[in-house]
Amino acid sequence: MNKPSKYQDKARGMMVGLAVGDALGALVEFLPEPSDVYIKEMGEKIEHFHENYRAPKGVWTDDTEMALCIADSLIVNEGYNSYDIMRRFKAWSEEGYRTYDGKPAADVGLQTARAINDFARYPVVSLDYPKTDSAGNGAIMRLAPIVIANTFPGKKYPTLEDGFQKGALAAQPEEEGEFIDLKDIEPTIEMAVLSARETHNSIAAEATTALFATMLYLALHGLPKSHIASYCSRWILNDEYDRFYLDNFGDLIGRALDKDENKFCNLGGYIVDAFAISLWGLLYFDSFKEGMMAVIRLGGDTDTNAACYGQLAGAFYGYEAIPEEWRKEVYQADELVEMADNLLELPKCPILKARFEDSQYFKEDNE
Repeated sequence: MNKPSKYQDKARGMMVGLAVGDALGALVEFLPEPSDVYIKEMGEKIEHFHENYRAPKGVWTDDTEMALCIADSLIVNEGYNSYDIMRRFKAWSEEGYRTYDGKPAADVGLQTARAINDFARYPVVSLDYPKTDSAGNGAIMRLAPIVIANTFPGKKYPTLEDGFQKGALAAQPEEEGEFIDLKDIEPTIEMAVLSARETHNSIAAEATTALFATMLYLALHGLPKSHIASYCSRWILNDEYDRFYLDNFGDLIGRALDKDENKFCNLGGYIVDAFAISLWGLLYFDSFKEGMMAVIRLGGDTDTNAACYGQLAGAFYGYEAIPEEWRKEVYQADELVEMADNLLELPKCPILKARFEDSQYFKEDNE
C-alpha cells in the first residue's frame, strides 16, 4: 500500500479516531458514581477493546452510526441534502440502517428522536419554528465526514511563502504551513451548522458546532494546538453566535485551558462540555492515546466525549499515530479508512438542499 498523503492520514485519523473513541467509551458510559474512580480502578482494561453486556468487542454506537449516515449521503449525492440525510437518520433509528447488528438504533438522543419524528410528519422546518434551549452533544459527535468532504487535496491553499491577501481573515501557523482564508473554511462552517440544526435546533448547538467544525478543519490542515484553540472563532461572522460565545467563553475555552481534570468528571451530554473536554484532551496530552485515556477516565458520557476527542486528535496526529490495536481492531476498520478516502476524493461538496425555510439553500423536496 502506498504511503498516505498528509490529507489522507489526517482524514483517516479523524474518521477512525471518532469510531475508536466511541467504541472504547461505550463500555464505561455513565457508570454509577463515583464513576471516575471506578474507571481509574479498571486500569489497563479500558485501554483495550473488550466486550461486556453493553456491546461486543470493538463495536461503536450511535456517534459513529450517525456519522456514517452523513458520509453515505455526502458521497452518493456529491453534496449535502437535508432531506436525504434525515431519511437516513430515520432509517437508522427505525430499521437499523448503519447499526452494527442491523437492528433499530438502541441509543437515540431525545432531541434527535424528536427531530426524526417531526421530519416524518412534515419535512420542512418553517420560519416560525421555535428554537430550543437544549443543546445535546450529538451535533458535534458526527462532524468528521463534513469536514473531510470540504477539504480538497488538489486545491492550492496559500502558504507562508505565497503570502496572503491584505485584510484576509487568516491564521498564521507558528511554523511554515498554510493560511486559512474565510472563503476556504466558510463552506465547512455552513454545512456543519446545517447538520446541527437537523436534530438540535438551538443557538447553543449551532454556535458550538461552528466552533468545533472550525477546530477540526484547522487540525486537518496542520495548524499547531495553540492556534487551533485561539483561532477557532475567527471566521464565524454571526451576531447570535458571538453573543453566545461572550456568555459562555469560560465554559467553552476557559475550562479547557486549565489542566485540572476535576472540573470535567462525570459530566452528561451537554454540547459545551463535550467541546471543552475534547479541546482539553488535545492541549494537555502528547499523544492520541494519552489524551483518549484521560478523556475516558473522566467518566460521564464517555463514548461521545471520546468520539469528539477522537475526531479532533485524529485530525491533529493522523491515522498512523492511533495505536495499531485500536485502528486495526475497531469494528469495520477497513471500511472506515475507505470512507475517509472516498470523502476526501469528492471533487466538490456543495449544499444542495436545506429543509429550513430561513436558509438560503432552502428547497422543497422533490423525491
